[in-house]
Order: sequence, then C-alpha cells, then structure tokens
Amino acid sequence: MYFISMVSNNEEKEKITNDILRGLPEWFGIEESIVKYVNEVKNTDFYAVYDSSLPIGFISIKSNNVFTSEIYVMGILKEYHNKGIGKKLIRKSEEVLKMNDYKFLMVKTLGESHPDKYYKSTREFYSKVGFYPLEEINELWGKENPCLIMAKLVG
Repeated sequence: MYFISMVSNNEEKEKITNDILRGLPEWFGIEESIVKYVNEVKNTDFYAVYDSSLPIGFISIKSNNVFTSEIYVMGILKEYHNKGIGKKLIRKSEEVLKMNDYKFLMVKTLGESHPDKYYKSTREFYSKVGFYPLEEINELWGKENPCLIMAKLVG
C-alpha cells in the first residue's frame, strides 16, 4: 500500500529527488537540470509517496506569491505510472495549499509545439487533474524547449 508523507529533512529531499529523476531519463535527461532540481528542492514544500519504505515518487511545491504556488518538480518512477499516485500527490498538495489560503496552483512543462511523446503524456496528466493551459512561451527555456504554463484553481 502506498502512503504520502511530508519530508522536511533537506538531505532526504535531495536524495529522493536525485534517485527518482535519474530513473526518469525520458523526462529528465539534462544533467544540469537534475542538479538544479536536487539543489533547489530544499527550498520547497516536499511530499514523497512510498511503497512500504521505498520512495517511488514526490512533488515539490514552491510559493510564488500569496495567491499562487507552483509545482517546482514532480516525478514518479515509471513502473508506478498510471496507478493514481500523481493524482494523490496533487490532491495532497492542494489540501495544504487550500488550508493556507492559496488560490492557484501552476506548473511549467514542455509545450505542445514540441513533439516529445513523453511530455505529451505529462500534459494529458495535468489536464486530467484539472490544469488548463495558459500560455506557451519561448523566453524561459529557449525556442528548442517551449514552456507551457498551466494552472488550476486550488480545491
């Protein structure tokens, strides 16, 4: 049975992030990005999902302002995809955000104009859990990696 736990220990956050992102090369194949995520998750709210004692996924949430938080990075090991785990992580995050009076949750992902099939499934996942596309921009990650900003109301 899976369970979700908030993680506050920075070393544990970093280890979980590193281990899971390195297990997802189709989504996280750029070394400098992995290193940045691993270093930055300590500045975020962090929830891990476990299968017994094994971390199999996580979500890292950062606050952008008093109204909006953002999924900084999220990952679930491939063998656990399509089991409702991502949906549970989003719900858990929303519960906490709602208790703290946040109104919006956003996420940045690879845009629709990029043909990557893995990120197509990522966008489909976010749509299924209530996110709407707001805008695709090239200024953040460059023209070769268009950034799609998606958002949803909290709750």
